[in-house]
Amino acid sequence: MGEGRGAPSFFLSITSFPKHGHELHVLMPGPPGSPLEEDYHGVHLHRFHTTVDYMPEVGSSKLLQHIRLFTSYRHWFSHATPLARELADNLEPDAMFGMGALGAPVARIIAEERGVPNVTRLFGTSIGEVINHPIKFRLRYREIRAFQTPADYIILHNDGSGGDEIARRLGVDMDRFLFWSNGLDRAPYMKKPNAADVRRRVGVSDSGPVVLTVTRLHPEKHVERLLNAAPGVLAERGDVSFLVVGDGEERSALERLSVKLGLTPSVVFAGAIDKDELPSIYGIADIFVALSDRTNMGNPTDEAMMSGLAVVALDTGSTADIVRDGENGILLPADGLPRLPGVLLELLADDDGRRRLGEAARVDVDRWLPTVEERQAMEVEAVERAVSERMGERS
Repeated sequence: MGEGRGAPSFFLSITSFPKHGHELHVLMPGPPGSPLEEDYHGVHLHRFHTTVDYMPEVGSSKLLQHIRLFTSYRHWFSHATPLARELADNLEPDAMFGMGALGAPVARIIAEERGVPNVTRLFGTSIGEVINHPIKFRLRYREIRAFQTPADYIILHNDGSGGDEIARRLGVDMDRFLFWSNGLDRAPYMKKPNAADVRRRVGVSDSGPVVLTVTRLHPEKHVERLLNAAPGVLAERGDVSFLVVGDGEERSALERLSVKLGLTPSVVFAGAIDKDELPSIYGIADIFVALSDRTNMGNPTDEAMMSGLAVVALDTGSTADIVRDGENGILLPADGLPRLPGVLLELLADDDGRRRLGEAARVDVDRWLPTVEERQAMEVEAVERAVSERMGERS
């Protein structure tokens, strides 16, 4: 979504190493014309030019998509492996760090050749959605191979999609499995913004309550569910604004649905917003909504809870681990979407109830989430530990 936007995990993961005094080199694909080498916040980027899309999205033909996935997977190994080998020959690294399903096996190959440790860093998993469907499960070979690639440690973001259970099912050594939530800095979310300025900036009405969702506009996020609930809310409360923050391939379809449902101008698509500005967006909202079938336990939900918002989330994945129905938010059962308009109307009519839920949510998040700095240090320490253990084996 651009610099400073979208999921921060990738940026924070790589920039943690120079912050702790280490040199990090990243091999990555890039479009023709992009710099072959670049210093990025202290990280050395090394690109190889390609027009191949290594993560093709689902299209109208599932067969065609899987052909593209397999073809791009083979292309990745044939190009990334020799380039990683050449880079490692020049740099003589102390450890290999495999990021994501594509990076993990290549990092292992080079680590074995050089006799250094490798650490796998994964950013959530979708395997849980197909775990009981043998054919669909096997078609997730990219993710499966990443889990099963031998590594000194595997770090997986706990996004509520059951990654720990998947790891067990795939035979991962759980003593080497680090299942961590992302970090969150508290201070920005504790400040009250100038509401009038923020509303004007994002195009929300200057009065009335705001129902907010912050997410990548992807089919699995099901933002259309919130849009479909909006007419039922607006029929009773015409002063409500629905604010959709984020961008992605579903945006055009969602905008068309909004027009079809007659929601203009009550629904505002703000697009991707810089991370530094996000706290002020949460600050003008009254309710936060998350309705994915996979999980609703992620950065936006954490941020909303830290902002003291009443959260309404679908009970999927491990969302119930952080959102407790009636205590620090409202948890709808998987079949409870028809209740959504009524739940939103009840919360909008109960200022004290919303405040109670939001205050309880803020206390809970503050209690169990690490700060960004603490979380970055945990990742670096895992790699340092892998190097130290390998050195101990040699002595």
